[in-house]
Amino acid sequence: MEKRQVLDGPNARQRIYLIGRLRKAVKWSTLFAQLCAIKGDSRTSLEAEAYASFMKGSLLFEQDQNWDTALMNFKSARAVYEELAKYGDLESQVLCRERVEELEPSIRYCLHKVGESNLQASELLQIGEMEGPALDLFKAKLEAVMAEARSQQAASMTEFHWLGHRFPISNPKTRVSILKAQELEKDVLGSSANSLPPEKKLGIFDKIFTAYHEARSCIRNDLASAGNSENVKDDLNGLDKAVSAVLGQRTIERNQLLVNNAKSKLTKRRDDKNEKATKPEELVRLYDLLLQNTSDLSDLVSSGRDRKPEEVAFAEDCELKSLAFRAERFSFHFFFGLLLFINAMFWGLLLYLSFLIES
Repeated sequence: MEKRQVLDGPNARQRIYLIGRLRKAVKWSTLFAQLCAIKGDSRTSLEAEAYASFMKGSLLFEQDQNWDTALMNFKSARAVYEELAKYGDLESQVLCRERVEELEPSIRYCLHKVGESNLQASELLQIGEMEGPALDLFKAKLEAVMAEARSQQAASMTEFHWLGHRFPISNPKTRVSILKAQELEKDVLGSSANSLPPEKKLGIFDKIFTAYHEARSCIRNDLASAGNSENVKDDLNGLDKAVSAVLGQRTIERNQLLVNNAKSKLTKRRDDKNEKATKPEELVRLYDLLLQNTSDLSDLVSSGRDRKPEEVAFAEDCELKSLAFRAERFSFHFFFGLLLFINAMFWGLLLYLSFLIES
């Protein structure tokens, strides 16, 4: 697993090492299953059989071959774990059910490869969000499949549309990065966004930022090699401005999410996860960030010549948002300042009364 998770995937030498380790795992798990069949009780023997089947499927999965045999092994392991989940103590049942859930994505992917499933790219992405040690190889495969799908889609993405502008995109890497960001945006801006927990949304926002920063890096490299072609430079500068503006929008949305999250924890002392309550000054800091974000975005959109009506309207919208954030910050600051004042007066009065009583 460690070799599989290196940046950009394993190189040829690491891949040979990885497959060699998987082959050894298949060998020893098979021998172990044979030993358990002779020496162990029936449950131990079944568990060892299931594990051996899982390892055989994992090896074929990594080798990108014999998908029908890999499918058969994964299904065999799942069938055993499903039966074992019905018996034994509660802890063993829970562990077996977890194994069944972890095997399901690999089975669906194998069905997809052998042509027995109409699994869509969006469904593959949903599977990739699941957790579990049995999914590590699957996720590595999934990323490769999605990268290939993005490359194919990017071939037809020739322009980036932003506030009435249409900027040509000639670099395939820039296209893929923007496409990746747009796919992720559907998760936090689409109809299903309300069902996602805040922590999940924040993680998706981080991936969006990474994708747009990669796109900007490609654009900057293209600018450096553009030579004296003014038209190409103008298009690249416009594209860089557009991507930067979208990045600014997402930053504001992410910080608004942080504000809402902080407000929900404002009155909490500690919850079940020992989570600390939000301090008032932390919320003020977040509002200051939002004010800076909107100011930067407004300045960016307002820069340049020949602004389109959409840009003017967008800049005005930024100003309105800035006024709203400023009003929220002031009301919050005033409210908590008043509470602190009342609290201080209360304790001061108590102290004064106790002094009078003692005297």
